[in-house]
Amino acid sequence: MMRVLRGAGAAALVLVAGCAHASAPKPSPSGAAPIAGATPTPVPVHVMSLGNGSVTTLTEMKHGRKLYTIRAAQFVADTVNDAGGLGNGSFDAPTITFIDRNGGETVATAPKAELRGADKSVLMTGGVRARSQDGNVLHCDRLRYDGRTERVHGTGHVVLVTPSGLTLMGDTLDGDSRLRDVLVRSSK
Repeated sequence: MMRVLRGAGAAALVLVAGCAHASAPKPSPSGAAPIAGATPTPVPVHVMSLGNGSVTTLTEMKHGRKLYTIRAAQFVADTVNDAGGLGNGSFDAPTITFIDRNGGETVATAPKAELRGADKSVLMTGGVRARSQDGNVLHCDRLRYDGRTERVHGTGHVVLVTPSGLTLMGDTLDGDSRLRDVLVRSSK
């Protein structure tokens, strides 16, 4: 897994270094030569960027391909969670660009977002607006992107408008990140 962070000065360097695992072999308990093939240990780092005028950019990668890029002026992140897994982060007023397998992009904004490193998921809250490069526009209360399936799930006051003017309204939306193959459901 690779996570790239730019724009927060020294904090960015700390987060990138913290995401890397220690690669030096561990010394043996007796003080003898290091044990070959020892398991690397994640280096925990807590990083904060509190809006010093610059924008921080975090790019999530999977198999050498971008999944999404998050841009935000303020964020708090931990490179390793309490269970020793990949860390989590929270962002204020993020702009997130989701990139599908074919390079198609959808740009989403919201007041808040939470990143879970373990499954590369992002939860955007507080009122989400997303626009795909094809012109599909989505509004919903919450939008969750699942990094494993590369699909989105919207909830609360879902409205999807296509370039042709078709409007779908409901309580939930499930679909691809490009907002072309979607299912909108209503409980009414």
